[in-house]
Amino acid sequence: MTHNAQKTCWNCPAAKLKGNVDFRGCGQSGRIVPKGESKQIMIECKRRPGLGHFEPTIEFQNCPEWRETEYGYLLEDMRVMILGIDGYLGWTLALKLGNLGCQVSGIDNFTRRELVDEKGSQSVVPIRPIDERLEAAKEVLDIDINFREMDLRDEDKLRDFIQEVEPESIVHYAEISSAPYSMGGMKNAVEVQDNNVLGTLKLLHIMKDEVPTTSLVKLGTMGEMGSPLTGRPLFEGLFPSDAKIEWEDKEWSLGGEMTPRDPASFYHCSKVHDTYNIYESCKYWWMRSMDVMQGIIYGVHTEELAQDKRLRTRLDVDEAFGTLINRFVSQAVSDIPLTVYGEGEQIRGMIPLRDAMECMVRLIGSPSEPGQYDVVNQISGVHKVKEVAETVADVAQNEFDLDTSIQRIENPRVEPEQHPFYAIARKLPKEFGFESNISMHEEVEKMFEVLTQERVKERIRENREVILPETRWDSQDGELGVIEEYEPGEKEMGRYKGKIDRGKED
Repeated sequence: MTHNAQKTCWNCPAAKLKGNVDFRGCGQSGRIVPKGESKQIMIECKRRPGLGHFEPTIEFQNCPEWRETEYGYLLEDMRVMILGIDGYLGWTLALKLGNLGCQVSGIDNFTRRELVDEKGSQSVVPIRPIDERLEAAKEVLDIDINFREMDLRDEDKLRDFIQEVEPESIVHYAEISSAPYSMGGMKNAVEVQDNNVLGTLKLLHIMKDEVPTTSLVKLGTMGEMGSPLTGRPLFEGLFPSDAKIEWEDKEWSLGGEMTPRDPASFYHCSKVHDTYNIYESCKYWWMRSMDVMQGIIYGVHTEELAQDKRLRTRLDVDEAFGTLINRFVSQAVSDIPLTVYGEGEQIRGMIPLRDAMECMVRLIGSPSEPGQYDVVNQISGVHKVKEVAETVADVAQNEFDLDTSIQRIENPRVEPEQHPFYAIARKLPKEFGFESNISMHEEVEKMFEVLTQERVKERIRENREVILPETRWDSQDGELGVIEEYEPGEKEMGRYKGKIDRGKED
């Protein structure tokens, strides 16, 4: 059975609750009582007002407003607003949702384009201005996207747009997402936290006032939780019900409490602040939210992006905005050794772009209950940085005839270079029906197919000077020293192995 077929009106953002029920306690307590003499909880449907008041028991599979897709049930013509729609993820998701029949709207103030330009870099995959992108989406995919240029922190403009659209789901990508950028001095750190924390806080207040039943799908990061040297599992946001702590011969339950955070940069600190602000909003105002703790993302391919070059999403490879694998592939294409930091034994959760987009669609179609703050760890595998370099080098040499070496450099970050890593990622497969069928090797091969095109190769060559890391977490000056350079296959892996628990035998 489709994973969300038996979800009911209680999960539906079209269910109007205010005025029909009283809320007691906090959202996480789940204590809701009917209003008046009735002993039943009654709702209204904003899409079908003629139904009047009724119990929230209609299942998605039996409701004419919900239709089945390959990713589960979706509201017919679901109104989805994407904040940060011009970005790597925002544009890709907009095309996928539009192709599935959603009414897509979005905002962006082009901060990512500006910051990359200030870095002296550019998207190595050429991207068009937003007006040309919108025209191409209409021409090629017959998708109308309702776009407004605005800053997330402009509460008046954002409130007006949300009032106009009345989105049923809001996807929040509108943050400055770079750890190295946030560590580049006071100006950068303040800018990142101002944009991310205050922008999100304003959004929450506007949603509470204007669209309190709308589902918020917020991009977090696995980096919020760090890499505990104890090997403690990285649970999905909250401790499971059977988690316990023992101390001085006494035992307490941790079930339902927030798991510890150990952010790795001022950027990651902003994400932790977001987490608590969203959690509190669900508690105080009975909002519904899904916090997506995403691993390192990579790739350039989805079915929609491949339809036309004008639809391509951006791909950054500079030290500030280029993620690990995207940067490695660009280094291989431009004959730069693949630079791993320190030992290269750091373990991270990762996910290809195609998988991430499928997960987001499944989450959008499966809203949390009123007052529920839910979390998923959105990863499809865990890998060592050194192993990733080996995979990229293997594809480069054996399938694209590129001679590639690996270089260990002084680590610009303050982090443990050898550590256990045990990620729990059960919800996406067990509750949302997601199964990854994409290997890292396959996705890297797709990347090389795009990045070895002559025009893209030339843009990578133009970016050579900004690919290598410069920003040091300790704020010291000076170039990062080279420790050693070696050929792929020469190094053994260290003592720790990453583990991902999907709730079944892996």
